[in-house]
Amino acid sequence: MKKFLRTIVGLAIPVLAGLFVFVMIKTKPEAKKKTDVTPLPVVEFIEVKFEDVPITIPSQGMVEAARMTSLAAEVGGKVVAVSDKFDIGGRFEKDEILIEIDQADYKAQLARMTSMLAESKMALAMEESRSDLAAKDWKKLGGTGTPSDLTLRKPQLEAVKAAIQAAEADVEKAKRDLERTKVRAPFAGTLEATTTEIGSYLGPGAPVADLFENAPFEIRLPVSLADARFVKTTEDGKLIGEVKIANGGLGWNAKIIRSEGRIDRTSRSMHLVAEIDNAAADGKPRLLLLQPGLFAQAAISGKTVTNVAKIPFPAFLDLKRVVVVDPDDKLRFREVEILRREGDIVLVSGGLKEGDRLSLTELADMIEGRLVDPQPAGSSPVLTGASKAKSEVKP
Repeated sequence: MKKFLRTIVGLAIPVLAGLFVFVMIKTKPEAKKKTDVTPLPVVEFIEVKFEDVPITIPSQGMVEAARMTSLAAEVGGKVVAVSDKFDIGGRFEKDEILIEIDQADYKAQLARMTSMLAESKMALAMEESRSDLAAKDWKKLGGTGTPSDLTLRKPQLEAVKAAIQAAEADVEKAKRDLERTKVRAPFAGTLEATTTEIGSYLGPGAPVADLFENAPFEIRLPVSLADARFVKTTEDGKLIGEVKIANGGLGWNAKIIRSEGRIDRTSRSMHLVAEIDNAAADGKPRLLLLQPGLFAQAAISGKTVTNVAKIPFPAFLDLKRVVVVDPDDKLRFREVEILRREGDIVLVSGGLKEGDRLSLTELADMIEGRLVDPQPAGSSPVLTGASKAKSEVKP
């Protein structure tokens, strides 16, 4: 009996082992076929929108006075008085006296000329009396017809009248010379430089001071030929436009009043002149920080261009092409017509349509026709080369 049991057990063990192996083989999990998943690159896009855009033309220049002059003495003499304001930076009103020249010689000259005029007038009265007497004497002597000019002393009369005119002119000149001993400011202005002082001698035409007008000021603004076409003009072709002047956080308003009328051969640009009116109602300057010599940035308000798209410069593939995401989410290269660049914005007038999706993302391998995952600009923190849940499946 024991021998029989051992035989049964010995046969059962291999059978059970084989059965176990068979079950394991039949119940083992099947390996699924693995596919390669390549994530699509994410590109951010903006939709193209056409609109009317006012052009702003940047420039820069130096503020200068609209009117400057160098005063000179019109008569010679010793400087006997100067104004308390006669110093660099001194401000004068129109016709205010800057310096005075010794008047003694000019008063004496006026007295002499006045005396000569009186003598000429007396001579004229005497000559007219002689002419009347000559006419009466000619009649008493039985003269008939018309007496000659010489008989009536007409040449002598004309000579005396001419002497009176000359004497009157000399008196007027003497008066002007006397008045010119006081050198006056020709306009309300500020002294930029002085070249004389009390006690010095001035000859006729000697420089006295340099003066510039307090208002208005002007600024000379260079503009490229490409930008010049956007400057506003009137119907008769006159240049116009508002200008914003800025320096150190301060700003002023100005307006275009003219151009210099020629092209700079070196820079190939034209120069516009803008006027900055810094005068208050009482004529006194109100913008004391605005002075000649101030370097300032300028923004010229130009024409408004119609039906253009404002495209960020990073959207450009090269100087003329951009990348558009088509309706099938594939990249397409598009050549555009560039009107103007303003900083990081390019104004495009052709080559795009309203609503086109313009890619802003620069991929390492920018290939036309490539499938991408387009996302509206600003909706994803990932800018370039990233992947999203959307993907392209390859076996």
